[in-house]
Amino acid sequence: AFEPAAAPAAAAPPATVTGRVLLDAMGNFSPVMRQARGYSRPDGVCVVVGTCARGPWVDNSFGDLIYSFTPIRGDRQYFWEAFPSKDLHGSQLPSRTTYMFAYLDAHPDRPSLAEVFDDYLDLLPQYSGARGK
Repeated sequence: AFEPAAAPAAAAPPATVTGRVLLDAMGNFSPVMRQARGYSRPDGVCVVVGTCARGPWVDNSFGDLIYSFTPIRGDRQYFWEAFPSKDLHGSQLPSRTTYMFAYLDAHPDRPSLAEVFDDYLDLLPQYSGARGK
């Protein structure tokens, strides 16, 4: 059975809480992560390739987060992320940032970053609807 908690007799003085924050954005090369892994190699990696493009052909009215539309290619399942972005070169044309990524084990036989980028360039027209001239 549920019994309600007793009301406090008197208000306790406010407690002081202290702490430290460590922000580590170095990924697998971080000394903190290396120590946490016992200095062993990572078991897996997330390979990421992408581009920022501008032009009137791009549909910039939406963004994608973890979108996938292809079956597994070899040992890779590709995921996509895209969103409108600001053109840092002063153009007034719409800009769009697009990434493709996959989670892989860290075996040396996995494809190189260049091979994954080749897949990105091959799949980008299908993903974005853009066609080159």
